[in-house]
Amino acid sequence: MSEGEENPFWDYSLAHYARPEVAQTCLALQDSLGANVNLLLFCCWLGSRGESLSDARLSRAVQLIAEWDLNVVQPLRQVRCFLRQCPQAAEKMAATVAELELDAERVVQNSLAGWWLGTVGGEKIATESEPDVAVLQRHNIGLYLNTLGSAVLSENSPLFWPLNSSH
Repeated sequence: MSEGEENPFWDYSLAHYARPEVAQTCLALQDSLGANVNLLLFCCWLGSRGESLSDARLSRAVQLIAEWDLNVVQPLRQVRCFLRQCPQAAEKMAATVAELELDAERVVQNSLAGWWLGTVGGEKIATESEPDVAVLQRHNIGLYLNTLGSAVLSENSPLFWPLNSSH
């Protein structure tokens, strides 16, 4: 998925991350477990679409973004965090780095969405009725958190956001 293309995952992430307590929850998981916020949001987005991850597909998603995340996103995040604590840093400089970091995260999300929508298509959990989005989101996030050695989030986590598949 190229930079200019519409990305439903990016649109979902912007809306979801702006919801109360979502950013705080994602950043807490990032700080405490080393969770990748884009992967957390990816898990939520897939669940909101009625789709579930498998171990193999989660592993592929991690591999797909690893190099860019390590060499671009994380260094930009480190610079942004340093500038926040640095009194001599110009506010404009900090804002520019934050914008670059957001652009780098969009590249990650474009890669994930392009891969998923273009080749995977989704693994839906077979049900006779409409899929339970919260169950799928808990499944996907639980699968990811398990790879980080953590337990599943509580059922009332702000990360679980039931949207229809148009997002």
